[in-house]
Amino acid sequence: MNGLDRENLIKNLNSIHKQGVAYFHKASDLLDGESWSSDPWGKVDREEFWNKLDSKLQKKAKSIISKIISIAPLISESARLTTYLSKTDQIDLGHAIKGLRSSFLLSRYRYWGPEVLHDEGDVLGVTPAGQADDEGILPSDALLIFEECYRRIIDVVELVNPLTVEIAEKNILTTGQKSSAIHPDTAFIMMWMDPRKAELEDVYMTIKRCFTNFGISAERADDIEHSGKITEEIINKIRTSEFLYADLTGARPNVYYEVGFAHALSKKVILYRVDA
Repeated sequence: MNGLDRENLIKNLNSIHKQGVAYFHKASDLLDGESWSSDPWGKVDREEFWNKLDSKLQKKAKSIISKIISIAPLISESARLTTYLSKTDQIDLGHAIKGLRSSFLLSRYRYWGPEVLHDEGDVLGVTPAGQADDEGILPSDALLIFEECYRRIIDVVELVNPLTVEIAEKNILTTGQKSSAIHPDTAFIMMWMDPRKAELEDVYMTIKRCFTNFGISAERADDIEHSGKITEEIINKIRTSEFLYADLTGARPNVYYEVGFAHALSKKVILYRVDA
């Protein structure tokens, strides 16, 4: 990734596009006339078409996916630093990158937001948000998805200022971040942690369940697996989580710092406090 400016980033994406189109055409030729099985609802298993490819084509697909993953952090960080690209744009970018990857594996990536269920004005419940990559698709269908996702990604890159790409790369190299993209359906909880106070754990589990009910994966600092400094991991979670929740009970300085950092990133935080 070192030394990529916006022009070279676009060239890399165009190269991926060219290789991708060739891959899907070869996959279509290979699977032409092949039969496949599906469940009673017509859904094809995720691995059905992928397993019918020869090892050479599978290797080619994995090689292209590696190229996508190698430049995805720079694209995501550049989008984050672009003031006129909203958080919604960043989330959509993440979905497009995931969709692009899945298309090479001949599977369909899909996602959905929470849906409120109504009956004559009464709220019956909420269907949580989610995402899946569990349906196999023909190369011809995968090509259409690939083209759509590619266009969504290239549209974002073309909106980014060239200088922003340089700053984004420096940020990634300086912080060692793998990605600063907003991760859809994730939440980071900032709160007082003290193993001697069981009530704090009860509060945490209640908050976490609330997020889970809406299909959102929530965690706090002690859930993070890390090999480096925990502070850097927390900072990255604040950058990349779609939702931020802060319990200000106990007036903990670290929680105030984390909320301040989130505000500096122009991210909204759900604030909560129990008065003593």
